[in-house]
Amino acid sequence: MITEISALQRRLGHADANPGHDWLNLVENVPQWPHPPGLPAAPAGTPFGYAPSQGHPALVEALVKRERTVSAAAHVDEPNVLVTAGGMHAIGLVLRALAARGYRRALHATPVFVGVHDLMAAAGMTPRALPLTGTPGDLPLLLAHVDGPTVVYVNLPHNPTGAVLAPEYLPVLHDLAAHPDVFLLYDAVYDSFDFRPAPCPAPIDLAVSSQRMAVVNSASKSLGRPGERVGWVVAAESVVAGLVPRLEWEIVSVNGAAQHAVAAALAAGNAPLVDAVRRGRAAFARAVAGTRLDTPLPPGGSQLWLDLGVADVEAFADFALHRHRLVLTTSANYAPALPGHIRFPTGMPEGLIRRSLGALAAALDDWERR
Repeated sequence: MITEISALQRRLGHADANPGHDWLNLVENVPQWPHPPGLPAAPAGTPFGYAPSQGHPALVEALVKRERTVSAAAHVDEPNVLVTAGGMHAIGLVLRALAARGYRRALHATPVFVGVHDLMAAAGMTPRALPLTGTPGDLPLLLAHVDGPTVVYVNLPHNPTGAVLAPEYLPVLHDLAAHPDVFLLYDAVYDSFDFRPAPCPAPIDLAVSSQRMAVVNSASKSLGRPGERVGWVVAAESVVAGLVPRLEWEIVSVNGAAQHAVAAALAAGNAPLVDAVRRGRAAFARAVAGTRLDTPLPPGGSQLWLDLGVADVEAFADFALHRHRLVLTTSANYAPALPGHIRFPTGMPEGLIRRSLGALAAALDDWERR
């Protein structure tokens, strides 16, 4: 049972309660638009009417177009898409539906976002972290831990490490989706942020052809619009049909104005947002070259997973908060919490990245002299 706020929220609360300071907020890994695009207003009456529980037809159509383009999906259509109240709601909705069908185990990589871990536990499942590598060797490891109905959660590009989907991993996903005791839940919220010359798209066509798989995504990350709280599930028509009544029971439908805004954002595209993250990664690499923070850039994601080499990263984060006005996301935001790590966002303006890295280096030096 969750009885207290996270360390992340505690530090944010401290900063909010002390507005007179110049805080360097490195908490959020949602990429920031360099120049937020103007979008058309919602039609009159949109915010005040219920949208269909599956999603507003205009947004569902836009999401189908998006998956056909971004994911090179040839077989996705409107009945394969469900609009949710954000990516976390999409994950939780699928987990709760599976728990009602008797799924009691969930397997995930090390580490996983703690919110996903907690959703698994809240659904009545027992989460288990495995040392997955994104290579074919994962399949025997995963199947060795399948004992009855089991959810396998795969998140690529991975939060927080930036690992990406490799073509040689596709047979692993096919075998998992075909296993009678496995439901494969594939989290693609960072699929826009794969910086390889030839990215491997999310396996949408596999999901729509399988009865034991779903792909989730979110406007928060792919469009840099966390405020709308819009996500989506892509799955076989029968899987989506089974989720729609649960969504109706839980929230009736997703906010109509938010759905309209996301449909407009999809039409406008996210190229400037992706370019901003690419520039942020380059700014990070230049700033840390030859320093103690020098870290190879991963192939994907909108953040970096930095090992600071400190024994107690939570104590250091509190020290950096109070002494250097740095608000950090530590490994406490993940499960299991790996010692010494923080998450550093690359979707910020380049000047803020350089300034934040300077403050982080100063905080580490000060920490060692304390």
